[in-house]
Amino acid sequence: MHVVMVGGAPGVGKSSAARRLMGLAVRCPQLVQWLDVDYLWLHQPWRVDERTTAMVEANIRAVADHAAQAGVDVLMITWVFQSAEMHRLVEGLLPPTATRASIQLHAGRETWARRFEGDPERSGINEYYQGRYASAQATPADHVIETDGLTPLEVAHRIAEIIAPGVIA
Repeated sequence: MHVVMVGGAPGVGKSSAARRLMGLAVRCPQLVQWLDVDYLWLHQPWRVDERTTAMVEANIRAVADHAAQAGVDVLMITWVFQSAEMHRLVEGLLPPTATRASIQLHAGRETWARRFEGDPERSGINEYYQGRYASAQATPADHVIETDGLTPLEVAHRIAEIIAPGVIA
C-alpha cells in the first residue's frame, strides 16, 4: 500500500482537492481510500488531551491496518501537517510495508486568507490560525504544490501525478 500524506494550512484546500481526486479515481484500476484526520477529531466534549490523542492515533492505525488488509493500493491521509514530527507520528502508525510520501499544499497569504474566510464553517482568521498557516507553510515535505491560481481539480491532478503517474487521471 502506498500512503500519501497531504498537508497544509487550515483552509488551504486539502479537502476540496481530495474530493476532486476521489472523483478522478472513479475510473482508476487502483483502489484509493481517503482518510481525513480532522474528522477523527470530531468528538464531544471537544478537547485535546492524552485520552483523545490516543483515540485519534488508534483510529489512524486501525484505518491504515484495515486498508492494507483489504488491499487498498493508495491511502491518502489529509491533515494540517504543521511539523515534521506530525509526519513522523502518522508514519509510526502505518503498517511497516507501506510506502510513504508527503505533500504540502502551499498558498500565498492573500490566497489562503480568501479561501479560509470563504469557508462558512470558519469564524475568521485569528492568531491561532495565523500560527497554523505559518507552521504548515514551513513544514518540510517530499513534494510541495503551490496552489495559488489553481482550482481544486487542478490541485487534484497534481496530487494524482505524484501518487500514481499516468494511473489516476
